[in-house]
Amino acid sequence: MELFRKKQRIYLDKIRRRKDEIRNYMISNRMPITDIVYRETTAYEKYEDAVKATDYKPIRVGDRWGGGINGWFKMRFVIPAAWKGKEVAAFINLGGEACAFIDGKPFQGVDNNHEELLLTRNAKGGEQFEIVLDAMSNPWYGPKVKDPVTLSRAELATRNPEVQEYWFNLETLHLLAECLPEDSPRRAKIVYTLNKSVDAFDYTNTDEVSLKRSAQRANAILKPLLNCPANASATNIAVHGHSHIDVAWLWPYAETKRKCSRTFSSVMRLMEQYPEYIFSQSQAQLYEFTKENYPALYEDIKQRVKEGRWDVTGSMWVEADCNLCSGESLVRQILVGKNFFKDEFGIETDVLWLPDVFGYAAALPQILKKAGVNYFSTIKINWSQFNRFPYSTFYWKGIDGTRILTHFPPTTDYNAYPEPRKLLHQVEMFAEKDRCDWSLLSYGWGDGGGGPDRRHLEFLKRMKNLEGLPRCKQMKVSEFFHKIDGCPDLPEWSGELYLELHRGTYTTQGRNKRYNRKAELLYRDAELLSSVAEPLGLAYPREELLREWKRILCNQFHDVIPGSSIRAVYEETDQMYPEILAVGEKIAGNALAKLADCIDTTGEGDALIVMNTLPWDRADVATVKLPDRGDYKVLSPYGNEAISQVVGDSLRFMAAAPSMGYAVYRLVKKTPGRFKSNLKVSNLGLEIRFF
Repeated sequence: MELFRKKQRIYLDKIRRRKDEIRNYMISNRMPITDIVYRETTAYEKYEDAVKATDYKPIRVGDRWGGGINGWFKMRFVIPAAWKGKEVAAFINLGGEACAFIDGKPFQGVDNNHEELLLTRNAKGGEQFEIVLDAMSNPWYGPKVKDPVTLSRAELATRNPEVQEYWFNLETLHLLAECLPEDSPRRAKIVYTLNKSVDAFDYTNTDEVSLKRSAQRANAILKPLLNCPANASATNIAVHGHSHIDVAWLWPYAETKRKCSRTFSSVMRLMEQYPEYIFSQSQAQLYEFTKENYPALYEDIKQRVKEGRWDVTGSMWVEADCNLCSGESLVRQILVGKNFFKDEFGIETDVLWLPDVFGYAAALPQILKKAGVNYFSTIKINWSQFNRFPYSTFYWKGIDGTRILTHFPPTTDYNAYPEPRKLLHQVEMFAEKDRCDWSLLSYGWGDGGGGPDRRHLEFLKRMKNLEGLPRCKQMKVSEFFHKIDGCPDLPEWSGELYLELHRGTYTTQGRNKRYNRKAELLYRDAELLSSVAEPLGLAYPREELLREWKRILCNQFHDVIPGSSIRAVYEETDQMYPEILAVGEKIAGNALAKLADCIDTTGEGDALIVMNTLPWDRADVATVKLPDRGDYKVLSPYGNEAISQVVGDSLRFMAAAPSMGYAVYRLVKKTPGRFKSNLKVSNLGLEIRFF
């Protein structure tokens, strides 16, 4: 038996070497792109402005560029006439992330995982192309952030589809054999057959015609292995393309907008090539970024949504922190997010998709259920340092007893590479496989965007129903939850979902947290006062409130408010919050002025209107600035003198007002005189207007 295993290992090593050699034959007729110019800029420029610039200069493969932030490239070429009828692709690596534009529209993202741009499946010969690339040269973090990068690849080539088909078959089966038990009959058959197949490939005649015949001959040997279906007892995995894009983290908001163009255009190109491909994307903010900055790409997304291939999921404006945000903010995340998805796509989302958030308050199930969100999924809880969460599929029970059907994808990975070992690990880690037939797997490059690449989809095409693996089916996240809803005897978890990781998120970047809380309190008051003032003739500032609430919600992203982003992000929020607060104070002030105009303030001295916006009766200290050094007292609504004290040029007095109401106090001067003062809005809930 040991001799048999040793022979298998020798064969597998040989197959690996042959596989690497065959990979080099997947393309032919390599031709360098030589007409390349570029320009560097520290600004964020629109395509329309960048292409008009006149400061482009030549650059060649192997040259270094960058050291700043951004670069714009133009590459021009003509497909040779001899390539008529062939599949033609460009292969580009600029050393950083980029979005390739063709005819002024985002065509595809370009990065280390997306070097290949398929230009045509059936070349006419003589087609002229100009590819314009909006590139980022460097990451936003680390000690070498200012180092230049290398333009390492820019070439055209023809694809050999038969060789590519053979290589992916070979790769899938080889990886499967590597992770099956050594004494498995399936493994033995795969190794034996792969060895025969690579021996049948001709490595000496490498012209296109010979490669095609060679690949077809070798591939025919593999086909019986690929036609073996999964075992009857095999579990099922719902797979969906995904790209987790942090709205801000190691880059600022402006860079995220560009990441959307790269990721979403790459999805479009792959959907053209793989009809079964379903891609899920959450976060309404990312859709709005795309709508505002890349309208043509956004229309493509809407079309894919109509076709049922683009999965609009998530239910929140951003994937928000669920510990530091107020209850009102969590409600507003869902309200604004769901309304956006309904208005833009006609979709009523029913899943809260938060794969990367740092823990969840026990009040969340009640909020979700009342908002029509019946399902919840996260992944990061299983990143805890000490205790592994015991369940994969379960009911999460909140403080009030509300239960939400919840699924934690077993591999604890929202950027999965869907090769055989990952699928088998998924089955191994699935805690409820004894009673539930389905688990969920998200595949694709993420955190900084990118999304699935061609390899992911080629693997999944072969592993839909393959012996030795679980069955895989591309589906939307909501469809997955509908499949498992009703599974019997699911366990229950009651209370908070705590993450034993990312310490310090309650205290880091305290100024940013303080700004958030001030904004939450102010906008709650601004909306309340505006709602009361509207029947009295005030035009309700709906658009202003929604616009600024979106900015508040955006800054509650799970890497912004916890303090885990880079300095540039907080420099940006330090500019945003004073603007947000100024608008909120203006809205609240306008509403208070309208309310004050409708209150009877006749009587002795000057009226002091104390407004209580809290939902309970309140007594507290109010302060009024005195116009002079005269002797003043304050009379309560009942005519008795309130307790007061002069502090500098102000008078502090004890005031009381009913829940969601007001009381009129009188400022009386022993020496007659009247004055006016500007409105001062506080965040304590007591509001005072002087006349």
